[in-house]
Amino acid sequence: MSDLFFLPDLASAAAQLPWYALLLLAAALAGEAVQRWLRLPRLLGWIAVGAALGPHALGALDEDALEVLRPLLDFAVGMVLFELGQRVDLSWLRRNPWLLATSVLESGFAFGAMFVVLLAVDAPPLIAAAAAAIGISTAPAVVLTVTRELRAQGQVAERAMLLTALNSAYAFVAVSVLLAWLAREYSGDWRAVLLHPLYLIFGSTVLAALFAAATLALLRLLGRRHDAQFLCVVALVALAVWASATLNLSVALALLAFGAITRIYDRRRLFVSLEFGRLGRILLILLFAITAAKLEWGLVPAGAAAGGVLVAARFAGKALGVFALAPASGLPLRKASLLALALTPMSGLAIVLMHDTARLYPQFGPALAAIVVSAIAMLELLGPLLTHFALTRAGEADEARS
Repeated sequence: MSDLFFLPDLASAAAQLPWYALLLLAAALAGEAVQRWLRLPRLLGWIAVGAALGPHALGALDEDALEVLRPLLDFAVGMVLFELGQRVDLSWLRRNPWLLATSVLESGFAFGAMFVVLLAVDAPPLIAAAAAAIGISTAPAVVLTVTRELRAQGQVAERAMLLTALNSAYAFVAVSVLLAWLAREYSGDWRAVLLHPLYLIFGSTVLAALFAAATLALLRLLGRRHDAQFLCVVALVALAVWASATLNLSVALALLAFGAITRIYDRRRLFVSLEFGRLGRILLILLFAITAAKLEWGLVPAGAAAGGVLVAARFAGKALGVFALAPASGLPLRKASLLALALTPMSGLAIVLMHDTARLYPQFGPALAAIVVSAIAMLELLGPLLTHFALTRAGEADEARS
């Protein structure tokens, strides 16, 4: 034993450094600076810090550190998607079925436009279809964060959240169906072709229904006590994320369906609210920072052309779908243009879908990543700015309270 055994082992301590704490601190400070001095959304600061500290920039966070943070990222995504699922109001869709038609059109037109332009720039059909399916979804965390930060309420804000929830669900289903195509292309096993997409879609939905039933049963016991409900929901979301990952189901689809089914069957409105408060803010900061750190910026030059046409086609498709039924759904054309801008963000959810696809079919991953990462890189900062602009110009933001 050394005579100086009482001194700390700094090398060992450095290896166990809580990177999530440093990342949270740096991102939070950057977010406040961006909001206070630039009057821009805080999430831009969170994204900038994550990108700067990631393994593809300064390297303060390496791949091992990001892998350690993966469960925290999954939990943060799960919380966002559960809350988004709660925004799916079927009674609103029944009262105004043109909203559902709008969501189908904006998603379908976006998919078609992206698929066609990617084929035009010589992307293989499989890669074009997968990238287009991933591109259907609007970034849920961006829309929720900007809406919450601006205290936005009104037609544009509410429709943006509803359409985001619906197009995210369409994206999960489209990617799951495409996995059958990939299985036929790369494995040739008919059982994988038929059973894997069914397992992902129906398995995730069944798991969501079970957790929704458990949630409603506990809410009946707890009553309308906000603190008790908060702890209950956080614990159940964490368990749902774990169960989805353990069963090789779609964490994203399961958590989105969990939130939606809970709302649909909560006929007595036992759920008091979904204000996750400070915990929600912490999770959002880490979600944006970790997602930006995982982005492989080196892929951007290789896929810049394809990523650029993907972004342009995606916006054109979504805008066309929104404009086509705006008068029928009761939305003025001016607000329809702002709603199309609010649906621009593409970020964390697209990365999750891309990584999940690449994990199952590694030989397919690099070509897909080059296109999707380039598109995300272009929209990482532009998307939140456009959503912020849309909600502000719509007159729905209470910026004095943000």
